Amino acid sequence: MTEAASASPKRLLIVSPVGLFGQGGIDRLLFYFLDDLRERGQDMTFDLVGARGDAKGWRWVPHFCLALARFAWLLMTRSYGLVHIHVSTDGSALRKQAFGAVARLFGVPYIIHFHGMISNETIERNPPWLRALGRLARGADSVIVLGEAFRRPFRDVLRVDNHCIEVIYNGVPDIRSDAVIPRPYDGVLSLLFCGEIGNRKGMDLLIGALSLLKSDGWECTIAGNGSMQPYEAAIAAAGMSDRLDIRGWLTLPEVHQLMQQADVVILPSRAEALPLSLIEGACAGTALIATNIGAVAEVVQEGVNGLLIPHDPATIAQAIKQLMQEPMNLAGMQEQSRVLYEKRFTVPVFVNAILAIYRRYGVV
Repeated sequence: MTEAASASPKRLLIVSPVGLFGQGGIDRLLFYFLDDLRERGQDMTFDLVGARGDAKGWRWVPHFCLALARFAWLLMTRSYGLVHIHVSTDGSALRKQAFGAVARLFGVPYIIHFHGMISNETIERNPPWLRALGRLARGADSVIVLGEAFRRPFRDVLRVDNHCIEVIYNGVPDIRSDAVIPRPYDGVLSLLFCGEIGNRKGMDLLIGALSLLKSDGWECTIAGNGSMQPYEAAIAAAGMSDRLDIRGWLTLPEVHQLMQQADVVILPSRAEALPLSLIEGACAGTALIATNIGAVAEVVQEGVNGLLIPHDPATIAQAIKQLMQEPMNLAGMQEQSRVLYEKRFTVPVFVNAILAIYRRYGVV
C-alpha cells in the first residue's frame, strides 16, 4: 500500500480531520483501517488531505484554505476513482461541504462517512451546519452511518435516498489480552468510566447515582480529561472519596488495562453517536451500562450484555445495584459483550465493509 506513490488506474482520495497522526477518533479509526490493510498485504494507492489540521482556535482557517487548494490540485492533476470524506457535526460539516462541491466540480464520485450525532433538538433548530450536511449527503454516492439509529435523520430529515445509506459499525483492535471472561467476582462491583469529564458525558448523573448506593459492594475508576472540581462537594457530602479512583487523562494502553480489569463500563452520557469506550468495553469482556442515545442500543443490548438507562441518578443506581446483586447475570453479560464484539465490532469486520464499497469504484 502506498500513499501518493506509483501511477494507478484508480486512486482513492481520503479527507479526514488531521491525517494519519491525528489524535481524534476519526483519524484513529483511519489508522486502524490502513494498519489492517498493511497486515493483509492489500494494495491500495491513496492520497490523504487533512481538512483542518491540528491547529487550535481560528488558526484552522488558513490550514483549511490550503487543504482545499491542495484537494483541488490533486483532482486536477491525478485520476481518482473515489473520494472518501469523513465528516462530523458543526464546523466539520461546513468545511466538508466545500470538499464535496469541489469533487462534484471535477466529476469525481464521493462518499461521506458520518461520525457525529444528530439529536432531535438539532433537527428542531436546523442550524447551518445541518443544512450543509444535507447538501453534502445528497450529492454523495453513498452515506455511511455508524448505526441504524442514524438512518432515519438522513432519510427523513436530510432527504437522502434510503438505498444510498449504509450502516458500518466502527471497529476497534482486540484489547482482550489475557483478560478473564467472565471475571471472577469477589462481591465488589468494579465500575469504569472512560471519557471526557463533564455533564455532557453524564458525570453529574454518575456521581448522583453512586451517592445513592449505601452498600460497600462497589468501586469506581474514573479516567478522562477534564476537571472533577465541580463534583468534589457532592463526592465529599456522600462520603465516597475513598471509593473513587480518579486517574485523569491516561494513554490508550493504560485505559485498555483498566478495561481488562473492570466488571462494568458505565457511560451515562447525554450526547453520543457510537462511543468507542463502550465498544472497547465489550471487546475486553465487561458488562455495559449506558444511556439509550445515538446508536448506543446497538452495542448495549438490554438485558443481554448490559443495561440501558435514562438520565436519572436513581434509575442508574438501581441498574448498578442489580448487577451487584446478580453475579450470574453479570457474568453472562460479560460473555455476551465479547460475543457481540467478535460479531460486529472487530477491525476486520469494519475493513471488509469499507472494502466492499471501494471495490464498486475499482480503487482496490
